[in-house]
Amino acid sequence: MSGSIAWAAAVGDALVDGGVDVAAHLPDSRLQGVLARLAERGVAMRCLTREEECVGYAAGRALAGGRPAVLMQCSGLGNSLNALGSLVVPYGIGLPLVLSMRGTLGEANPAQVPIGLATPALLAALAIPVYSIRDPDGRDAASIVGGVLTLARRAGRTAAVALEPELGGGRGAH
Repeated sequence: MSGSIAWAAAVGDALVDGGVDVAAHLPDSRLQGVLARLAERGVAMRCLTREEECVGYAAGRALAGGRPAVLMQCSGLGNSLNALGSLVVPYGIGLPLVLSMRGTLGEANPAQVPIGLATPALLAALAIPVYSIRDPDGRDAASIVGGVLTLARRAGRTAAVALEPELGGGRGAH
């Protein structure tokens, strides 16, 4: 399995193996392989139009006993900060976030750079830890995704997986 396929399948499999039953997401080229793997494995897919809608939908599903994950590009993180900071974090609704990173290593689009570089600090300001996946072969995906799912489900802490540019599969990546 080629690296660009291996990591996406590994992330998707780790989410499913960790019990994710619905993925709230927005379209993104780097996420396509992960989303396809989730759909192949029977996860319900909810493609929404704004990042805060994904967070709100996933929070509702979690409170109703579901096991959602939110998948989005980091450039949309700014849109979701209020939903994360006023609902998810203070009420201990542990959501796993999967963020496709833009605006960092090798980015060619200047509009992506400010939020991309600020993403770790924005998450830290809300006490949301972020863990990066960089291995195109997906060797670290199971442990990182599994750890984020444990933080979310058992500790009630929202946590994020960052899909870094070294993985390929997205614009602006090396």
